[in-house]
Amino acid sequence: MEKKPLRKKILFVLKSTMAAVLVGLLVAKVDWQKIWDEVRSASLPFLAGALVLYVAGLFMCIERWWRAAQYKKFRMSFRSATEFYFAGLFLNNFLPSFFGGDAYQSYILGKTEQRYAAAISTVMFTRFIGLWATIALYLVVGTLGFRQIFSQPLFAGFAAALVAFLVFDAALISLYAHPRFRGLLERIPGKLKRFFGEVGGYAKWSFLRENFILSVVFALVGVGFFNLMLFYALGVHVPVLPYLAVVFLISLVSSLPVSINNIGLKEWAYYTFFPLIGVRPEAALAVALLGRFLQVAVSLAGAPAFFREKREYDIG
Repeated sequence: MEKKPLRKKILFVLKSTMAAVLVGLLVAKVDWQKIWDEVRSASLPFLAGALVLYVAGLFMCIERWWRAAQYKKFRMSFRSATEFYFAGLFLNNFLPSFFGGDAYQSYILGKTEQRYAAAISTVMFTRFIGLWATIALYLVVGTLGFRQIFSQPLFAGFAAALVAFLVFDAALISLYAHPRFRGLLERIPGKLKRFFGEVGGYAKWSFLRENFILSVVFALVGVGFFNLMLFYALGVHVPVLPYLAVVFLISLVSSLPVSINNIGLKEWAYYTFFPLIGVRPEAALAVALLGRFLQVAVSLAGAPAFFREKREYDIG
């Protein structure tokens, strides 16, 4: 593959610096003996249950991406989609670089038929549909538990920002169908125009509805219930609605591209947000670390596929 442009190198350095700063802040602030005591007390049966929920969530993600690839007429089996997805997870967790898991999936899929714009659109689509589903869940849960959640200025502020984001997204979607906006697209460079055309091609309502529902189920199972099981493993029982609101908010914050594989960002969010609903910060951070450990362990399953595809497609 071609050498990485300077912009990507600078971005990588900035993300690495942010991760180091956040980890450094936690190292300096946290009583790690308490964290170790929390982790050591974890119930193995509940950890096993959390692992099952996490893997189930992963297969929902694979199904969502595979459906997007099928929609774009890629000849990819579900087995291949599973191998590519797990290989991307392995890359994210063990070989953090300029070439992340999303880029890997796009490259491998696009390489098979030399349709890179369509391949990138499948990953972008699944990311955005997952983002919308998580935002919707946060807003719904926060509204249902208004007194405990949105009565707090921090949570209400995030809700207002997310509503503004959804309105902005809806406006862009409406503009895309407008003749004048389509005319502007004709003036942009060819590769970029093809990319926007591919992203805007997911217009079938039944397909969007099914993927949105699948994304909601994934958020509940692979994020909500998975983390809840980890809290139960530590003997921590949390109020359901506030817990769900916080865990969905953390999922959104952790998806911000400001750190390598959200290292430090996710842990900081757990340590900061969960105490607002009465959870011990040490228990919250222990859950974040246990969750990351399980995620990293599961991603090892992608190592054989990653190194096989690396040799076949000469991935640098």
